Amino acid sequence: MIMVQITRLQGTARVINYAGLVRGATQRMVKLEITGSRSDELIKYLDDILSGLRYQDGHYDLVKLHDKEYQDKLQVQIDYWNKIKKEIEAVRSSGYENTDIVNMSETYFNLADDTVSAAENYSEKIATKIRTIELLSALDMLCLVILIIVQTIMAMKMARQNKLLEQRAYTDARTGLPNRSACKEILNNNEIISSPTACIIFDLNNLKFINCLLYTSDAADDR
Repeated sequence: MIMVQITRLQGTARVINYAGLVRGATQRMVKLEITGSRSDELIKYLDDILSGLRYQDGHYDLVKLHDKEYQDKLQVQIDYWNKIKKEIEAVRSSGYENTDIVNMSETYFNLADDTVSAAENYSEKIATKIRTIELLSALDMLCLVILIIVQTIMAMKMARQNKLLEQRAYTDARTGLPNRSACKEILNNNEIISSPTACIIFDLNNLKFINCLLYTSDAADDR
């Protein structure tokens, strides 16, 4: 999204430049016509630029801005430009003293200035969108970092709990020695027991009986 908006912004900058160029070139064209110098090439040049601004065609790689305010002002400018071209014909046939070309050129200058301002406003809107997207992207990255930290902490807690459960599963709570399950794991592990081995289980001084009584007592307390 940022790249798309940047592309639009680049095209908008070119539009602003050429819209401003039309504003100044038209003033120059009127001065040439007033002094009796025909400016047909300049008129054609301005026609091409205005067509490119309006329809995205021509030889100047101009883009069409999809902004209603800009398009409306540009259309008003183009309509008035066509009136000025008709007035230029009157200047050539009757002299500029008998026409309103000077006042019309000033009006056209203001219209062109409004078009440039609308293009600049549209450019500012795009810049605001880019800043908003950048802010949202930064917030998204922050949320992602927080999520990773939270998940890491939860994974560490889970690992500690699993380790504790594993210790409880293979350790006798009274003596802290490996219990019967742990002994079975050891006896069944070929990497530890690689040669014939015998295991002897016996009761020492009725310790098993006392141990069972203690477990029974703890179970009764729990209930």
